[in-house]
Amino acid sequence: MRDRTGKLVPAPMDLIIRCEGFAQRFGGLRYEVRRSRVLHGERYETNRGWEFDHLGPRTAAWQDPGGGWYFEWTGERVAKPCRDLIHTDGTVGTDIDGGSPYLRIAPSLLHLIESHALMDAVATWTPWPVDSLAMSALGLLDGLVVVSEASWGSSRWRLSDAVAVMDYDSWDHENPHRRTLVWSRAEAGHRQVQALLDGSRSATRATP
Repeated sequence: MRDRTGKLVPAPMDLIIRCEGFAQRFGGLRYEVRRSRVLHGERYETNRGWEFDHLGPRTAAWQDPGGGWYFEWTGERVAKPCRDLIHTDGTVGTDIDGGSPYLRIAPSLLHLIESHALMDAVATWTPWPVDSLAMSALGLLDGLVVVSEASWGSSRWRLSDAVAVMDYDSWDHENPHRRTLVWSRAEAGHRQVQALLDGSRSATRATP
């Protein structure tokens, strides 16, 4: 391995342990994640596969200037400039463009898997477009509970029997912002979200 100065060094034991632990616990796992959302007024759906593999002795790894090491794994099977990465501290990350520093996106693979499971589960629900006023009012919806096993600082799931809300941070360091996705099911959920959107539109019209 090359350390951050470019010097060839033996693979550190914590990196070897993390790689082997990943292979033993998750190696060979396969699943697909369905997603639904509203873009430009139209429902948009995707279905993307995830593969939990690394390349054995050929797995690339890098030393993190902030401490520890991280290595690549297959991850999401889609054309992308970034790599899917796992850190020796157990977090999951990316390098955005294939060459940037490690960016932590989830505290663990289990958190990521649970978030994927929820995203797939709500894919058959009705997605809604929400504006900034509606986002700020989402906390008023009855029964929304944070799903801790699928949530972390930069991504949060809130769920009730009829409404699901996901808030997540963008990866854009130059224009950081929070995005919100909302889904509902059954008549009760649809009514809740529609009332929220109607209220935000009324507030917008009332603003001088």
